[in-house]
Amino acid sequence: MIYKPHFLYRLKLIFVFMLVKLKFIQPLLPKNFREELPTGWNNHMFWVAFKSGGQKLFFDYYCKMREPASYESKTVVDAKYQLTEEDIRAFHESGYLGPFDLGYSEEEMQRIKEHLVDLAINQESKIFSYARGDYELETQKPENGNVGERESLSKVEQFFVNRINVFERHLEDSILLNLFKNPAITERCAQILGPDLLIWHSHFFWTPPLSSGSQWHQTSTWLSMDMKESLLQPPNVEDIFQVTCWIALTDAPKEKSCLKMVCGSREEIYPVKHISQSSKDSTIYGKYDSELDYPIDPKKVKLLEAKAGQCIIFCERTVHGSTDNVTDDTRWAVVGRIVRPDTRVYTQKMLEDGYDIKIYGAKKVKLDKWQVLLLRGEDRFGYNRVLK
Repeated sequence: MIYKPHFLYRLKLIFVFMLVKLKFIQPLLPKNFREELPTGWNNHMFWVAFKSGGQKLFFDYYCKMREPASYESKTVVDAKYQLTEEDIRAFHESGYLGPFDLGYSEEEMQRIKEHLVDLAINQESKIFSYARGDYELETQKPENGNVGERESLSKVEQFFVNRINVFERHLEDSILLNLFKNPAITERCAQILGPDLLIWHSHFFWTPPLSSGSQWHQTSTWLSMDMKESLLQPPNVEDIFQVTCWIALTDAPKEKSCLKMVCGSREEIYPVKHISQSSKDSTIYGKYDSELDYPIDPKKVKLLEAKAGQCIIFCERTVHGSTDNVTDDTRWAVVGRIVRPDTRVYTQKMLEDGYDIKIYGAKKVKLDKWQVLLLRGEDRFGYNRVLK
């Protein structure tokens, strides 16, 4: 729920806050109005929005992170991938692990990269297809062309469609899925999260030649997609329930948009400030300009240069971004979001009716082709595997 700041903002927010808290009133409200309520906001999120007059908002569910009871491995793994207690402690303190090799030769990685880039750029997604009508764009009007026809889209609309097209391609491509099944990844993740692992989301990231990298950001339960309710529902938001696996498909030195982390910044979720509609393309918050409201200490910034075929595992709550690409080549990477099976992915309503990707101006995104996949162990809870 994003407003442009004005003098009535606080009054509107008080009214919305009361409607969110008085759940018994919600069934009496018009359906369209009810569905726009930010039911996934907690009191602190409302307070920050109110106090700032809308100048600061949370793009993710506000919570703090508690330290684990111990830094021992959560499961037994092959000695080849064994992490020490110091390794796991370092992961929690710095927010990341790696980069480490996945065991592919240079030639193998080149073939994988060529295949995946072709998949991302030239092939229509079988999971979220705009042409098939798996979602709509807020700005697309029937009088401007047939919905589902890319030719009728503006440049910005095409940018957003291209972004959504690179979601969840592991569900249709075995080469991509097998990257995340690599034991160099799963055995390390299992020691941090536990023996049972699911992958719920994958996403290609690329930085074109001579372009800016990603701005500082962080995520946790993925409220940022519709700004109303989180996609992930863990048993306890203060525990680590998800990690991101970032795989370099091309070399990523500091000159070519390598990852960067602010060590020790995952203690809590921070708001973003100066939110406004954007006329320029953005890689993180889509159509909204924003700046994370967190003081970056240059001494704590770590540049994570990586070679093609290397992986970095990190906690998404750690403030992170990427450096600018000052080279003449595109930097390509792919990420997978890995969760414990006790974390529910999407609400029942989202599974049945679809959800909005507010930051990319998409609505009614259907989930009938989506599912979680088991990477390791077993899905003892099972509710994430039910398809519509």
